[in-house]
Amino acid sequence: MSDPHITPKIAAHVLFHFGQGGYPGSTFVQKLLAAFDAADAPNRFHLAEGFPGYAAAFELAKNTADGIALLQARADDDH
Repeated sequence: MSDPHITPKIAAHVLFHFGQGGYPGSTFVQKLLAAFDAADAPNRFHLAEGFPGYAAAFELAKNTADGIALLQARADDDH
């Protein structure tokens, strides 16, 4: 995984959000990921300024063919 902002914990939270394993984050993190889902591109950019790891992981999961697999591998680094 090339993005240093994506920690194993962030990977696990994003995987959970997409129903692909992982585990849930705090209520705030769950709402943050819902905000990424609901946001248009300019607002996702604003969210990314404050939460670069979550932004990178979210985009990887949503817009990259092997993004889920990459996040699963990163989340496994936590064990």
